[in-house]
Amino acid sequence: MITAVCASTTSSATTIASTRPGASSTRRGRLAERGDRQGRAGAVGEGEKEEGAVTKVEVLARIDQLLVFCSSVAEPEMLLNGALTLMTALYGPKSEQADVLLKRRDDLRPEDNSFRKELTARAVGAALQNLRAEVEGGLLSSLERRIASDVLSDLIQLARAALDEPGEGPKNVAAVLAAAAYEDTIRRVAKEHAGVIGQDKLDVVIGKLKDAGLLVAPQLGIALSYLNFRNHALHAQWNVIDRAAVESVLGFVEQLLLKHFS
Repeated sequence: MITAVCASTTSSATTIASTRPGASSTRRGRLAERGDRQGRAGAVGEGEKEEGAVTKVEVLARIDQLLVFCSSVAEPEMLLNGALTLMTALYGPKSEQADVLLKRRDDLRPEDNSFRKELTARAVGAALQNLRAEVEGGLLSSLERRIASDVLSDLIQLARAALDEPGEGPKNVAAVLAAAAYEDTIRRVAKEHAGVIGQDKLDVVIGKLKDAGLLVAPQLGIALSYLNFRNHALHAQWNVIDRAAVESVLGFVEQLLLKHFS
């Protein structure tokens, strides 16, 4: 539904983890499901346009386009489908808002057929006006934060599930997922709360979080210390990674999520 910050990192980690030796069929399925959720999270963004994302400006433009069609009483099914597409993208499937709109259409009586276009256009127009107000009021930002938290929580849960399995393979899978969750969380916090956009090196991003007062001792030192873990995991240097380190990184990421995305 929302934005895709550092999507390439988590997407790559999902792919790597699902193909590592020791990745069970159950975990591969869960990784694929998490990838689907991440894809939905890349649907709409607030500001800078990223590949595969739709910006707030574009959403508002589409709403305004449909509102113009409503005033000209265009084909009701076209208006309805356009509104439902936006609602699904922003609220998710089977939302209460979409159900209300569909009920208003279904409540039209047979004797209303001669006015069906006008009545449907009015219902769609009212729904779109409400949607526009919610988008302008920050709906996209709140949804983005919720989906970001869900995606990262999924990574953490998958990593912990891998750690529950014996052997080096599952531990290595967990390390990749933990490294991706660590980097993505740092970058998301920087984007949301410090206005950091782009792909600066991770140590530079952490420095900007320090300057903004978002990372202070002891968290600042911990965040910096995990840079080596991230590099080791993403470069498959398994001999220097143990299960305790993976658990430690996951705990740190959970703390950041609770503080900045809950």
